[in-house]
This record gives sequence, structure tokens and C-alpha cells, in this order.
Amino acid sequence: MKKILSILLVATMLVAMFVMPSAADDKVNYEQEFDFLKKAPTVDGEVKKGEYGALPVHSYPNDKEQFEDTEHNKFDNTEFDFYAGWDADYLYMAWVVKAEYHTGLPEKDYNGDNVFDANDYGYMWQYSCVQFIFTPGAPKNGETTYQAGAYDGNYLEVGLTLTDKGEQVRVCWCKPTAAQALEVNDWDAAIVTEGDTTTYEVRIPWTKSGLNSTGTGAQFGLTYAVAAQDFYDTKCGMIEWQDGVLGGKKADNAAVITLAGGNIEESSLVVVPDKTEGTVPAEAEGKTQITIDGVNTAISAEMAYLYTDPSTIATQNTKWATCVLLAPVEGEEGVYSVAEVVVGAGADIAFTTELTDGMLAFAAHSDGTGAGMDRKTAATNLALDSKVKFFGVDFDKADTTYTNAMFYVLEAEGETSTEESSEAESTAESSEVESTVESSAAASEAESTTATESSEAEKTEEGGLGWILWVIIAVVVVAIAVVVFVVLKKKKA
Repeated sequence: MKKILSILLVATMLVAMFVMPSAADDKVNYEQEFDFLKKAPTVDGEVKKGEYGALPVHSYPNDKEQFEDTEHNKFDNTEFDFYAGWDADYLYMAWVVKAEYHTGLPEKDYNGDNVFDANDYGYMWQYSCVQFIFTPGAPKNGETTYQAGAYDGNYLEVGLTLTDKGEQVRVCWCKPTAAQALEVNDWDAAIVTEGDTTTYEVRIPWTKSGLNSTGTGAQFGLTYAVAAQDFYDTKCGMIEWQDGVLGGKKADNAAVITLAGGNIEESSLVVVPDKTEGTVPAEAEGKTQITIDGVNTAISAEMAYLYTDPSTIATQNTKWATCVLLAPVEGEEGVYSVAEVVVGAGADIAFTTELTDGMLAFAAHSDGTGAGMDRKTAATNLALDSKVKFFGVDFDKADTTYTNAMFYVLEAEGETSTEESSEAESTAESSEVESTVESSAAASEAESTTATESSEAEKTEEGGLGWILWVIIAVVVVAIAVVVFVVLKKKKA
């Protein structure tokens, strides 16, 4: 009888191990404190004893439960320590990586423009480097929306590496919505390789961090990846903390960092810039009006942006955007003429018109229907040489987002023309493009619906499996109770 009781107890424990939810998932939204540093570390590529406190914040593989294992991880005898701290002026971080490989970024043409320059630095992930993401405030998976598109959102993403000639280079893949003026070269950094160890060390001014606030108790998100590899395609060696960088960006998975100690009053870092928000002029009534979300460098689903430098638009996510090139009309303040309209169809666009000073580029992106699609359709239907006029926009503030910035069609090409053939051609072109847009929207909506249904089905399946396991536990518990009752009854007899 004792054997039966033991077997039943062990079975109950095993089932419970699989069914009971864990108290926390260390690989997502782990909570971590960064300590206040009374003495500022020297940013020289060497972490000296006690410089960041007695111990690192965490280590790999010692704290492996906090890291995400992916198909990118083929580490061979690699380990590293992560250090961090802060003071009134700066955030300090350092990675001390001991590994077999520390291959720098080879100086070659990666993007096909026949030169090796800052546009090629983004390929550092193929070699040895450190990448990290800051979210402006505390992230929460499933609740916050710092991640807007597959590779962009309201966060700062940075990479640090050495070239194969030992030159330190940095790249910024994404900037927070309210801090588009951030430049990684405003930071102090040092990367030093000695023997089998490479140290990456950075000092970031709070005013150049893109975070919402600083001071004791302030919170933000952090996720990072360390690459120690000769060449990714040959043998990859990448590991990430908090499942937010590799295999697609997931900023909302970042750890929640809290600034501890220091007794410094928490203060806001977000500077609300002046912005011009004009009232819709009377002459815009009855005209096509298109809303602009902001002057920015990233474009994601259902958003629209105005680019003051059209040459950068080919580097953005414009695959499903309608992009309108606008040229200033001489002698008419605030008035622009439509020079080119390009509808993205699965590939990033580039204008064929020669770019000249003063030109603007408007991009309207939508993955579905509704206001975003209406705006995209309106942009698609703008005829060449149509005149548009802006209001509520300050072109001198390229890092500013606007809540009431718009433009309207002042005069559409052919609007006052009496040539029926011209009107017929314009109508045919508009119908054709509109049909393309509607087909794209329908396909996108169907794809979105399918993905949603699939997700709901998975959740239902998981829920059903959970109930089955709970039923099994209940049955086991009842069986144990019956056996105990029978045993006790026999003893009394």
C-alpha cells in the first residue's frame, strides 16, 4: 500500500510541474535594478575592479535562465559579464566578452553603392558585435506597443563593433518617436580587444538616451544581443538577453530597468517642442485633405510621415507605402507640386525624378482598411503636377511629431482643364491604381484575418490542453484520497 501511495504522490508532483504556471518568465520583462555610482567609471575599454560595483549585473552562462536560446546560438566556450550603473548625468554599460572569435567588420561594400561607409555598418551583426534596444519607458509584453512594425517602433536600437582594421564604428537602426535627433556619435564609447577578451563600454548622456525620465525610481526597457563569431553564415554565435533583438525585433519583451539609489529626484527627459498647429483654412473646405503623423525617419503600418530629405526614403520600410515626391512652387509660399507618385508593391521604392533642394517626400503606409487606407488611397490618386498646400507643419523641426499637421489639394492637375481626353486618361490611371490598392488591401486584410484566427486557435488549443491536465490532477488527487480512506478504515478495523 505504501508503494501505491508513493507512486500516486510522485505522479501528482510530475503533472503539477507541467501544469502549474511559473512565477515569472525570466526571458521576458525581467526586473533589474541599476545601482547609482558614486564615482564615474572611466570609459576606456577596460572594466577595473570595483568600477561598476563589486559584481556584474549578470553573466552568461551563469544566469542562463535570463537569456533566450535561438537558432543563432552556436557559442563555443563563450562567456561574458554585463556591467551597468548610473549617475546624475550618464548611464554606463559594459560587456566583457571572453570568446574564441572576435572578428571585426570587414571593410567592403555591403549595400551595393561601391563604397564602405556608415551605410554598411548595419551589417555588423554578421560578425562580432553588441546590439541593444532601449524603450523610453517600462515595457510590458502584451500591454505596451513600443514595437510598431517588424523592424521599427518607439525605441532606440544601436550596434557597436570594430572593423577588421580595429576602427570603432556604431550604427543606429531605430530612434524613439520623440527623439529623432539622437546621434550615437554623441556618446562616449570604447571597444578594446586583448587576447581572447573584447570589452564594449559606453557612456550615454541622459539627454541623448531617448528615455522618458531619469533619477531615482525612473524606469525604462533594455534588451541586448552579444555576437562572438567569425562569420554568421559559417558558424553563428549570438545570444540575447530578454528575447527582443534576434529573429525579429520585440522591444516589448525587454527587461524593466529601475534606477536605484542616488536619492536624485526623478525628472522628465522628454522635451515637448514648439509646433505649429494651424486651423484648417477656409480654402481647404471641400478639398482632399491628408493628415501627416509626423516628420520622422521610420514608417510603419497605418502611419504617414513627411521626409524633409527625400534621399533617405529608399532606406525606409516603404514596401507597402505610397510615396509622393513634392517640389516647391516658386513664388507661392507653402505650395508644392506633385513631381512623382510611387506605390510600393513588395519592394522598397526609390524616386526616378532628380532630387533638388527644397523637395519633400510624403509617405502613407497601410496594411489594412480604415483611416490609414483612406489616406494611402488619397495619396495614390494625386495626379502629377497637382498643387498641394501645407498647414500645421514646421519644416525646420525634423525631430518633431505633429498631432494636427495636414496638407490639402489646392489645385488638382486637370481640375480646370476642358480637355476630355486628359480627364479620361487621369480617371483611367486613378481607377487602375485604386484597383491595385484595393486588391493589396484585401489581400493584406485576409492575411491579417488568417493570422488572427490561427492565433486564436492556438490559444484555444492551449486552453483545452490545460483543462485536460487539471482534470488528470483532480483524478489523481481523488484516487489518493480514496486509497488513504481505505487504508485508514482497514487500520481501524
